[in-house]
Amino acid sequence: MRTLFVLLFFVFLLPTLKAQLTLVREAPNDSFNLACTDCRLTVAGVAVTKGQHAVPMNLKKPVAVNLLMWRYYDDILKREVLMAHEPYWTKSVLLLDETPEDEMLSLHLNLQWSDSTGQTHALYLVLAGFTKDNLAALPLSTVYDTDTYSLLRFSAIAQIMLGEDDLWETYDAIEGSATIDSLNTKTGAVSGSFEFTGRCIGMEKLGFFVNGVFRR
Repeated sequence: MRTLFVLLFFVFLLPTLKAQLTLVREAPNDSFNLACTDCRLTVAGVAVTKGQHAVPMNLKKPVAVNLLMWRYYDDILKREVLMAHEPYWTKSVLLLDETPEDEMLSLHLNLQWSDSTGQTHALYLVLAGFTKDNLAALPLSTVYDTDTYSLLRFSAIAQIMLGEDDLWETYDAIEGSATIDSLNTKTGAVSGSFEFTGRCIGMEKLGFFVNGVFRR
């Protein structure tokens, strides 16, 4: 059921990706050193949402409100609006500040990894099952768990482009861990590290993602 859910997730939320690999019974396992020479790992998006999400979101098409957004009253539109950055010209409130202290939260990170050949790949992380108190007492460490509702849970999906004919491989985490060392909720600046093992969807194949260190 989990694999089916992840497949449906990417079908509906990543429509710009055009093709998936032909299904095969088995293939050699791969290792991905995310900190290799000439590699670059960048943060493309960060969000904090209510609830304990099983899989990470593609933040280009979010399915939940990002609590790192700011709400203010727009005098021209005559209504409250949201924006990604704190408006300097008027009073505003960070949505996270209004969230109850005991609300379970999820942190979503969209990363882009450029390998030594210049090919860019996508990694989606989620750290779930924590409260605002955890964010106030970093570091925040999480580990993979099959139970969606476990506390301090980590999960990940990696989309590795193959460099020809828009083919890619999608890896769904089956074990791993992630730590957030710093998070500025007002600016979205974040740093941390992660490693995970993923099962390639559609193949009998594993991917080992190591040395994932990010900062924005």
